[in-house]
Amino acid sequence: MELKVECYTDYDFCKATQTLNLLLIQKRPKSFDPQWIEHHDRYLYKYLSRHVKTETGEVDWDAVTTALERRFQKRWYWYRKRKAITSMPYENKEELDLVLASFESKLYTALVPQNEKDEKIQDKIFIRLVRASQKGNILAQKKVIEWLTIIVNEWIESSSSLVKWKGYPGDVIERIQGCIRCYRYTGTFIGYVYKTFQYSARGLRSTCSLNDRVGKGTKTRIDYIIQE
Repeated sequence: MELKVECYTDYDFCKATQTLNLLLIQKRPKSFDPQWIEHHDRYLYKYLSRHVKTETGEVDWDAVTTALERRFQKRWYWYRKRKAITSMPYENKEELDLVLASFESKLYTALVPQNEKDEKIQDKIFIRLVRASQKGNILAQKKVIEWLTIIVNEWIESSSSLVKWKGYPGDVIERIQGCIRCYRYTGTFIGYVYKTFQYSARGLRSTCSLNDRVGKGTKTRIDYIIQE
């Protein structure tokens, strides 16, 4: 199957990502970035760079890569390729408000997503805020930390694989800050944070009693251990 578009004005987002998927299937690069796209299809690159934008006017490469086949998502090289530059911290409330305003009717999904569709919106909200944080916006970082602290603490209360974190409340924010700094593109941001806490919990010493209840139910930690 071949999808050919002669001019970038003939694209819509769905057609553009289909074109990029087909291009990646044909060329089979080990990795790719915006320059690779421009080199192989300048019309496609023009469409993406002019019409797929974030609230702050930057190209929304996160939206593009999310729409690709999973195998190609892993080959995206843009954020890994960029040299680590320590951005000067700044406070830009307008930038933060632009992100929040674009999801105004769906902000509840940040903390209480109701279904799979809400979870996708939740991830978009966090990724937008994380990108602003990575540029140095302190206010965006504070918002991510505020919301993630609530989410992570709920995980710690309800998940047996994260329960060890209950003895290290002072380290939770530090770990969240690390997730904000290190996230490039590895699938969902929320999933990335969960896996980070899950894996790092293995190296923590338990400081809680096995008889403590987990979550709001009646089961204790020993009950979950026995089940496993």
